[in-house]
Amino acid sequence: MPLIEVNTWPSMSTEEKKEFIFTLTELTTNLLKIVPDKIQILIKELEKENWGKAGSVASDPSFADKSRVMNWNTQESYHTQANTVDGMAIITIDIWNTFDQETKDIWVKQLTQTTSKFTHAPLDKILIVIREMIPGDWGQSGVTGADPNFLSKSRTY
Repeated sequence: MPLIEVNTWPSMSTEEKKEFIFTLTELTTNLLKIVPDKIQILIKELEKENWGKAGSVASDPSFADKSRVMNWNTQESYHTQANTVDGMAIITIDIWNTFDQETKDIWVKQLTQTTSKFTHAPLDKILIVIREMIPGDWGQSGVTGADPNFLSKSRTY
């Protein structure tokens, strides 16, 4: 735990993905005090035509403006010429419900900054969803996190 799924546009090289995975693992280990072998990261790359926000598809040349619409009726947008969209990311995290809000706030901020660095997504195009569960709803190697010896038993192979 946790399982971190990153949906993004194809923008990172193999080396950048390695560095991104290492950086997310290091960040999570240091902040949440989770042992590294329990952190799993999946990167899923989707083409721009498979992304949408505010009713606009990311492959549309006007996506930067259209994806920042704040009012459907007036089509008012907060887009400025300086704001481009060179990437997007949706991060879904499944994790045990053992962390306080302050820790989650710090983690989300640092994950957002790191994701922006690697995916080139502006901050407003990075969405992070944390789905918390009780440890008993998490299993590995045939044992759930409710077991007091989960760490040692889950390392059975």
